[in-house]
Amino acid sequence: MEKRVLQSFLFAEEPGRLHLTPEALEHAYEYLRSTLPFRRMNLPHADNLVFRVMGARDRFGHFKGRIKDNVDMNEIGVSQRAVHSTHTLMATMAHEMIHLYQHEAGRCTRGHHNAQFKRIAARACRIHGFDPESF
Repeated sequence: MEKRVLQSFLFAEEPGRLHLTPEALEHAYEYLRSTLPFRRMNLPHADNLVFRVMGARDRFGHFKGRIKDNVDMNEIGVSQRAVHSTHTLMATMAHEMIHLYQHEAGRCTRGHHNAQFKRIAARACRIHGFDPESF
């Protein structure tokens, strides 16, 4: 009963706004992981990642990679304040998944959006209908 009251309060406060949860992020990740170009990347299962809903106003999401020999897992975070639609959620998740892929493959550079990132992003945008300019 208490949970129902809390949920109705959240929706009454912000009608029509996408409510993000770690579970929703996990499902978005697994959906994209099953589609091209991600299904060929051998990305880890969602159980091996941490998904976090954050309140950042300055970015849609982030990827935090851990050192491979550390027991900590990689993290993908998505901002509740910046992501207001399913389309934006999926585009943000896809963007962070490319960072995850580069981290796992050891291909990260200091300029996070290197040529490889841009090639993969262009393909993901073509396949999923994301706007390459805002991706």
